[in-house]
Amino acid sequence: MTADESYFANSPYAKYRLDEIKRKIRYVPMDIMLIGATGAGKSSTLNALLGGEFAKIGHGVDPETKEIKDYMLNEYIRLWDTPGLGDNPVDDAVYVQKSIKLLKRRYSGGNDLSGGYLIDMAVVLVDGSSKDIGTVYTILNGFLFDSIEASRVLVVVNQADMAMKGRHWNNEPDDVLNKFLEEQALSLQKRIHETTGHRIKKPLFYSAKNSFNLYSLMDYIVDSFKWEQRNWAGGKKKSDP
Repeated sequence: MTADESYFANSPYAKYRLDEIKRKIRYVPMDIMLIGATGAGKSSTLNALLGGEFAKIGHGVDPETKEIKDYMLNEYIRLWDTPGLGDNPVDDAVYVQKSIKLLKRRYSGGNDLSGGYLIDMAVVLVDGSSKDIGTVYTILNGFLFDSIEASRVLVVVNQADMAMKGRHWNNEPDDVLNKFLEEQALSLQKRIHETTGHRIKKPLFYSAKNSFNLYSLMDYIVDSFKWEQRNWAGGKKKSDP
């Protein structure tokens, strides 16, 4: 079975809110780029959403994904896995250029989408078990906000179960961990604004490994869709004087 067929079988997320998406979407598919530091859980998130072992998961600090790969969640949503960043400057420079190239790729579908860009949204993954989010700032400030509108950028935090080193977690967070996660989300939102100058939606916490908050993750993404075509990929915006 290929990833393209996964929505016929194992993934409930492929069918989630599908009727609504069919009514609202103006072109097919909606392309979503996943990006983050090595170990943030891009591949595990993809596998959880796709309902199978489609994306290879790296171990330790060695990234498994070295090339950009795409996966159809369903006939309306396509997810793009990108190489993890933060391992070493030489590899990072190569991977950043690959990501920028993807963000600048124009749509080549059968629809009349001349002038538009392939990637509609960028989702930045943060490792919830780590306090080091320097790579996240590098991604956001280093090239992402210069390549796609901030309104099309989401920040999500994986591994919510390890946010307090595994404490206060029993298949889901207890009240103590829930309060901690809420405070961390607000703090991350504030720090990103202070560091980059851009306001983002309050980050969402989830756990791909434990299938926690994945429906909320889908809501978070679908509710943030820009149903119109993206037409800016860096440089001077059309609205600039």
